[in-house]
Amino acid sequence: MFSKIKKYVIGFFVLLGGILFAFLSGKSAGRKKEKLGGLKDKIKETDKFIKKTEKAKQKVKKSLKNKKKSVEEIRKQREEFGVHDRGTPSSKDVNDFLKKYTEKK
Repeated sequence: MFSKIKKYVIGFFVLLGGILFAFLSGKSAGRKKEKLGGLKDKIKETDKFIKKTEKAKQKVKKSLKNKKKSVEEIRKQREEFGVHDRGTPSSKDVNDFLKKYTEKK
């Protein structure tokens, strides 16, 4: 009988010691700081990824703008040269273009 009471008393002190150790160790039960630290790192990584994506997006926009500009220049040159959607320019058109081109210089 005394041994049963002894087991309960020892168990109580062990439980009390565990609870006391948990409070004095400084870590909260949910480990809030550890979770927030991990989230902050993930947020930083995500921000870096977003910035890289935005830079790539701006590069693509700039490239498309330059390509559209060069296509317009080619169209203008073709119109000056007398080339339409199909066919080759006549010799008269070529001579006219060359005269205009040499006059510009």
